[in-house]
Amino acid sequence: MALAGIGGTAQTYLVFRPDIWQPFIDRVFKTRLSAAKFFRDYSDGITEGGKTIMIPHDAEYTPANITTTTGDITANLVTDTRTILDIDTWKGVSRVFADYQAAQVGKQYRLKETYAENMGHALAKTLEDGLLGLATAANVSRVVNASTAGVKSSDLESAIGIIESYNIPREECMFFLKPKAYFGEVLAVQKLYDASQFGRPSVVEGSHDQVYGVPVTLSNNLIAPNASIEGGGSRNLLIHSRAWAYALGNLPGGMPSGVRLQEKQSENLRVTVVGDIMYGVKKVHNSYRAVRIIGK
Repeated sequence: MALAGIGGTAQTYLVFRPDIWQPFIDRVFKTRLSAAKFFRDYSDGITEGGKTIMIPHDAEYTPANITTTTGDITANLVTDTRTILDIDTWKGVSRVFADYQAAQVGKQYRLKETYAENMGHALAKTLEDGLLGLATAANVSRVVNASTAGVKSSDLESAIGIIESYNIPREECMFFLKPKAYFGEVLAVQKLYDASQFGRPSVVEGSHDQVYGVPVTLSNNLIAPNASIEGGGSRNLLIHSRAWAYALGNLPGGMPSGVRLQEKQSENLRVTVVGDIMYGVKKVHNSYRAVRIIGK
């Protein structure tokens, strides 16, 4: 934004320079992600543009006998199914600066850093909300503790038992828990932290990184349960890393991660700073790769 000063000298009052601040927003965006760091990211499939990603599901292999004299083997026909992941959501945050405000912001680095950090945080939250918003009964059919009681050790054990009954590796799973459910309910279970009962605690001391050997992530972005069918006050998850997938679209002029920052001039005496992302989220394969755990 340039205004003519005394003697015709141009005075520039830029709020943001995208080439400087876009990488900053990109770093903030990435550090604020938790669920997106865990689930499968298919963004690489649309770096050159595109809307739809096909995710194949290879059928389970059944070993066949090989003829010892000829090496002949009966091959299985390809019977793959697929999931279609569409980039169908476009979200953005914006701030409008009148020329008067832009002139006051000027070159105040810390002030612009605050705006940029808040924009990166908001964009990360909308992607997290989109991913964890998949935790509905339609996408996660199995549920434990569908009542108003707090999360008990038996609920966590039941969830792990369900996951392992479908031959899903426990070490590739994650507990996503509401902070209230973790600190107020899970940590209230004595046997999870009392080493005298098992020789060592089931919860790592001084940390919330594991329960029963399964990593834990705390998130306030988990959606509320459906009171009419689930009861309770929090919906938590035990889930496999390949249960859900997402992809970030490659916006023109954006970062490889999908984050973009730009300034838009107006006919009025103001400039609009816009940060945006476009993405898609999808349940992959079947609904048995996750379990809903309802807390009070």
